[in-house]
Amino acid sequence: MALFPLLMLVAACGEDAGDLLAKAQSDFAAHDYRSARLNLIAALKQDPGNRDMQLLQARTLLALGDGDGAGALLERLKAADASRPELVELSAEAALLRVAPDKALNLLGDLKTPEAERLRALAALQSDDINSAETHFANAVASGDNARAFADYARLRLLQGNRTAANDLITRAEHIAPQGLDTLLIRARYAQQAGDLQKALGRYSQAARLYPSNLAALLGEAEVRADLGQLDQLDSLLAQVGERGGQGLEVDYLKARLALARKKWADVRKIVQPLEARIPKLHPIRMTYAEALLELGQYQLAAAQIQPIVQSAPNNRLAVKLLAQAQLAAGDAQAALATYRPIAESSEARPEELVLMARIAKAAKDPNASRYAARAATSAPETLGRDLAEADAAMRAKDWARAVTAYDRILAVTDGRNAIVLNNMAYAQLMLGNDAKALDYAERALKLAPDNSSVLDTAGWTLFKIGKDPARAKEFLRRAAEMAPNNATIQEHYALASGRPR
Repeated sequence: MALFPLLMLVAACGEDAGDLLAKAQSDFAAHDYRSARLNLIAALKQDPGNRDMQLLQARTLLALGDGDGAGALLERLKAADASRPELVELSAEAALLRVAPDKALNLLGDLKTPEAERLRALAALQSDDINSAETHFANAVASGDNARAFADYARLRLLQGNRTAANDLITRAEHIAPQGLDTLLIRARYAQQAGDLQKALGRYSQAARLYPSNLAALLGEAEVRADLGQLDQLDSLLAQVGERGGQGLEVDYLKARLALARKKWADVRKIVQPLEARIPKLHPIRMTYAEALLELGQYQLAAAQIQPIVQSAPNNRLAVKLLAQAQLAAGDAQAALATYRPIAESSEARPEELVLMARIAKAAKDPNASRYAARAATSAPETLGRDLAEADAAMRAKDWARAVTAYDRILAVTDGRNAIVLNNMAYAQLMLGNDAKALDYAERALKLAPDNSSVLDTAGWTLFKIGKDPARAKEFLRRAAEMAPNNATIQEHYALASGRPR
């Protein structure tokens, strides 16, 4: 036990059990489950038979994800009152935390409550029985008052790719419990999948603030920070996870992503290698590991990691590319040719994919090498047009993450001197919270088009939003506003920077 919690527990031992229970109840209401647990430990030392304290401790342990501790405590409580529905439901939840779906179902028996149906649905999911899960979720939400049931059902719909149904369920959960943990987490996940990373970040941050003991909120925020390339913030969040005892594959995955982003290939291997036997076949940590192994020259090992993903998801273009690169580097050009041919022969093949295929074909002495190279050259303008259209659509839809991806592709195949592309990339990066990247792109655009009103606006607004050089920011926005008097957005930016909200 860490020193600070230990000191808290020692101090608590001098207080009356009733006072300690009141503190624990206050902590629980504030979602500070770690403090609640410590106060209850001290209270139960003085009054070990107090059932109210034991029940609150069981709820607290469940909130902390301790299925073993909660289950043992609930068994003792059930011994005196086995028919109480609340105890049955909590015991089943503890069993699910231990990934014991059959035990959970046995505990629930024929109990007919919305919560019991929600738990049956989760047990079915743990047993990969999707049809049964859907039936029980439908029963669970029929009463219309169980926010957790709506949130869990939405999670299943998201996994099934039914975003419309998921959004409807999330909206229902938000109506019942707008600040509920499950509600916040599923809305964050929905926004993350939609590419609205700023909204996802906001919901995860809100959940972490309201539920300071919850690791899922911290891990969700860390995942978004990783997606945004915000490495320092990711590092800080992982440190907080460690301080709270967080561990497991998802934590290791984020640690590996951080090491990969920092090009610490050996660190990635050190993190992942001990887990190899336990990694699910399709877990994305395999991709991270394979990339590091490629950089370390361990080509055959990299191919072994990525092969299961390609077999199960042949349309995963990044996985197929990594496998082909590993095979080519290992000297098996024929295997690389067979692996990458479906991508290269696709009508949607991108110029960079065709360039790689030309290289593979040349190494394999395949006569089609020159054809792939010619296709790469002729498809570039058409592909560039598609990317520009996608980027423009993403900007209009405020899908900043998709816009950044499209602009990245455009900049990779051009000379990087298109002021509008740089300007739009700057704005999208700013909306994602990547301040340093936004400023870099804005400055590059400004050098190319110093008298363009949109470029001036983006540069000024970026400086204003990140709090850097306010005088320069205001000057850029003033010039932009003078040049575009009918542009409402530019006029609003200038007004806000001038302290005159419109």
